[in-house]
Amino acid sequence: MMDKYRSEKKSQIRAKYIAELPRVNKPLGFYQRMGSQANSLDALILVLDPPKPLCLTLKCPLSLTRQTIPARTVNCQHLETFDLSTFLDGISFSDLLRKGILRVLLRGDPVPPHSILHTCPICSTKAPLYIDTYILSSLTLHPDLMSVTVSPGGHLTPPTPTPDHPCVDLTSPPLHTGQDTGTSSPLPTPDPVSIPTTQAARRRFSFGDLGCRLGRRYQRLSTVDLTDSPC
Repeated sequence: MMDKYRSEKKSQIRAKYIAELPRVNKPLGFYQRMGSQANSLDALILVLDPPKPLCLTLKCPLSLTRQTIPARTVNCQHLETFDLSTFLDGISFSDLLRKGILRVLLRGDPVPPHSILHTCPICSTKAPLYIDTYILSSLTLHPDLMSVTVSPGGHLTPPTPTPDHPCVDLTSPPLHTGQDTGTSSPLPTPDPVSIPTTQAARRRFSFGDLGCRLGRRYQRLSTVDLTDSPC
């Protein structure tokens, strides 16, 4: 019975925050994130590099799922937001009582949600909450995106995938096409290479001659041609 009561109160608080929290459209300068420039020669070289767009995730850091209502505190200086519903659901019922958050549901003199201090789960800054309408519009326009690209001018656009390494095709040979027929022409055949040969003296050796020289009578054997011998 008590769990049902707590669940109903949390749902009412969530609906109250979503309906009454201020929706702020931050200027584009808030989303421009330029690197700090130090007084050194290295910094002068870095300035010459073209600015690269930043990638802003649309995932909630608490649930690691896509946000529905992006929120942050009024004192937060970071671009990242967290999902408002997930943030409120994570507050225990005892903290709702202790921090006076339940007072937003009072019938006589309710406390406005934008006057209650909350601690940012990203930077731990303690301040009232607001809804970022610029990121909310990106969530609405691109329901399947998990991140957006922040241009140097501060605009949020869908990310454009770029390969990390160039793709080189090493499997297909280059196609040589004919000019008239449009069919592939065979690769040129190299001319045959003739290997010069030298006339070597023909040397013959007979085992029968060896037998005669030794004074023995052997049957005459076949003659071996040693012309091509390397000796």
